[in-house]
Amino acid sequence: MVDFINEVEEELRKDDYNRLLKKYGPLIGIALFLIVAGAGFIEYRKYADDKKAQAVSAIYTAADKKLDEGDTDAAAVAFADLGATGPEGYAGLSLMRAAAIRQDQGDVLGAVQFFDQAAEKFSIPRHMQLAQLKAAYLLADQGAYADVIGRVGPLAERDAPYEFLARELLGFAYAQAGDSSSAREQFAYLTSVPGVPATVKQRAEQSMALMGTDTTLSAPEPLTQPAIETQETATDEE
Repeated sequence: MVDFINEVEEELRKDDYNRLLKKYGPLIGIALFLIVAGAGFIEYRKYADDKKAQAVSAIYTAADKKLDEGDTDAAAVAFADLGATGPEGYAGLSLMRAAAIRQDQGDVLGAVQFFDQAAEKFSIPRHMQLAQLKAAYLLADQGAYADVIGRVGPLAERDAPYEFLARELLGFAYAQAGDSSSAREQFAYLTSVPGVPATVKQRAEQSMALMGTDTTLSAPEPLTQPAIETQETATDEE
């Protein structure tokens, strides 16, 4: 008797299952299809992104090899092309490399142009402002002090990535442009607030002393080594 009851209950469960399957089976099938298709699309995108990253890395390495071989013009063109077509991290870094080549060649305006383009490619503020600051150093070296003041002002805001270096350059540009009051304001800030690097503070103190004796100020030290000069950084930004 117990076996008979169990068989009846099993048949009833099968009937319930079949009714549910008929009612919701198509929806379940669609859901399963979407899950499988979505997983396949994600894997495909990952594969495509990996292939693209490998291709971009190869182009960057080839440009770097041209530079090592002394073919600076070809290297600059290759870096510039990658800057125009590559993903964000590699694009910005490549334009920085192109700018450095033009700077070494004495093409200041070309270098500034590439630094400006690099700044537009970067989304990380520290990288973007590094490119902007390096362009400003070149312009200061050319005596374009009004342009420097316009460019560096936003970089000298409190807690900006390169605030202290930007303020030093801004003070120098103000002094050379004849605005002693604004120059002293920048240098005084650098000598009074905590956290200013010792070398920057010392140069600010010297600049204020020189201004008091109407002696020509020395230009601040430019950045010599980009903080993003690695392919790993470029990959992180993608």
